Amino acid sequence: MSGAYGPLSRIRRLLAAETAAIRWWLLAVAAELAVVTAYLAVSNVVVTEPRYVVYPFLWINAGVWAVIRTETPTVDRRQWGVAAALAGAYLLLLLVVGGTLQLGIDSPLNGGTVASIHWNIPGLGPILVYGTPRVRLSIIPFKLVGYVAMTYLVYARLLSATRAVLSGVLGLFSCVGCTFSLLLPLLGATTLFGSALTGLAWDLSTLVFLCTVALLYWADRIGAALSRRLPR
Repeated sequence: MSGAYGPLSRIRRLLAAETAAIRWWLLAVAAELAVVTAYLAVSNVVVTEPRYVVYPFLWINAGVWAVIRTETPTVDRRQWGVAAALAGAYLLLLLVVGGTLQLGIDSPLNGGTVASIHWNIPGLGPILVYGTPRVRLSIIPFKLVGYVAMTYLVYARLLSATRAVLSGVLGLFSCVGCTFSLLLPLLGATTLFGSALTGLAWDLSTLVFLCTVALLYWADRIGAALSRRLPR
């Protein structure tokens, strides 16, 4: 194989084409690092689990990157309406299952009317809580960005009318970091087993989120690759 067409050559061409994007993302990561460092210096918070500081920015950066680089096709008004409605329902489900949106349908929510800000490490915070006895929003920055990003990708795939939109169902499980314990009874887990799994909840949540974003972002390429391999 000629060096001009080898793997290293393809990598060099890719890096050359993405030089501007790489610079912007390096600046973004540097800014995130500076904000976290400043917060830790001011708050005197001691970080015992560094990965929990990194995970929120993985959600934010991967989500924003995928949204910026995903184009939506031009479609007729009817198809746009169907895609928008389905994407809206998907986002609503994510917010409810993930605990961002609480609805007091059967009975009023505990705490009554609330409006508060809880400071935390950037990415995890600040957490905004606002609501009434019937509706309450608890906005955690990285979760909101992640859920909106997945919704946009699902919307884009719906507009493209590809079956790859089904991979967005995986996104429902990205809220496992907050609701994983609710799934344990369905698995018939014991209390001890449940505690062990819950300890890995954020790790699993982040992994599933990144896989979901990757599947949705590269859905067309994955579908084309699979179609070439399937027997005709």
